Amino acid sequence: MLSCRFKVGLLGCVLLVGSSVWPAGGGYDCAGSWAPRYPGWPLEVGRAHAEVAPAALTVFYASTLSGFVREVGRRYAAGEPGGAVRGEASGSLDAIRKVTDLERSCDVVISADWRLLARERRGLDPWVLVFAGNAMGIIYTARAPGAGEISARNWYRVLMRDGVRYAYPDPQRDPEGYWTLIVWQLAERFYGVPGLARALEEHRFAPGVRPASAQMIPLLQSGELDYYFSYVSEARAAGLKVLALPAKINLGDMALAPYYVLARALLQEGAARRTIAGAAIGYGATLCRGAANARGAERFLRILAGPDGRRLARKAGLIGYDRPYFVDPLGQMPAWLRALAQPMPAVAASERPAPR
Repeated sequence: MLSCRFKVGLLGCVLLVGSSVWPAGGGYDCAGSWAPRYPGWPLEVGRAHAEVAPAALTVFYASTLSGFVREVGRRYAAGEPGGAVRGEASGSLDAIRKVTDLERSCDVVISADWRLLARERRGLDPWVLVFAGNAMGIIYTARAPGAGEISARNWYRVLMRDGVRYAYPDPQRDPEGYWTLIVWQLAERFYGVPGLARALEEHRFAPGVRPASAQMIPLLQSGELDYYFSYVSEARAAGLKVLALPAKINLGDMALAPYYVLARALLQEGAARRTIAGAAIGYGATLCRGAANARGAERFLRILAGPDGRRLARKAGLIGYDRPYFVDPLGQMPAWLRALAQPMPAVAASERPAPR
């Protein structure tokens, strides 16, 4: 028979785990040990974990949007008495697979590459609201080798010096990884250095590759990594240094989409290979089919598409569009949402990645 002390301790453990808000990647269990929660971490705004209302809105999103989703969640909660946003961050491809492969329930999915959502996928609506953009840069700290001299003209030479460690997130799980490969292809053309993309790939620090960009920051802060290719917004969020890259290679200008599309990232998946075309970076959102909180999901998307979403995007270091874009190949986007957006320019929507 269990002792009273053990039962009380067990009850305390259950209450502790059930009511905790888990930070990036996990939390502490009853023994005081770090417990990762894969694939992502819940982020709840507006209500304590222990008293989640049935009306809570569940959002699976790209980890680089953690601060932005937190602020949008606060705006949502302010207009929805008793409501809450429960966000779970991961690489974009993992966020999508939680629905398509793991059949987990959610209301809204947000990807760092809107093209990943612009086709029929099990459990997801086949349309996308493209509400904000970003640009690629190189993130580092003041103690990185060459930190005092790296520039938009010499960065590739600094990175390929002996002993310099740089990396990027896993391209199979996070768009930031294949955006990096596309940046390198564009850089080869822009700087006129034949073979530059291949040389950068050969010199990168393989042990530094992680499933999602959020997991790269601790490596940089601890000194295990010197540089990594990332969205410029991440530097602001983490208080790190960022080298801005020229517009023709940073994937941050929708008007340069015809130029970006000239580059291709080639990914190896076992015996198969797939090619991903360059594009202007755009964050896309769609609904899960049969969303449990359809009313809340509509409110959330209205915030993303409206002036509050634009203001919060710019505050987070994202590129806030004057008016969001929509992509609706099958004509199934709700009319109210179409009315808030404009069609994606044809050249920007002409090339789409084809992940598994």
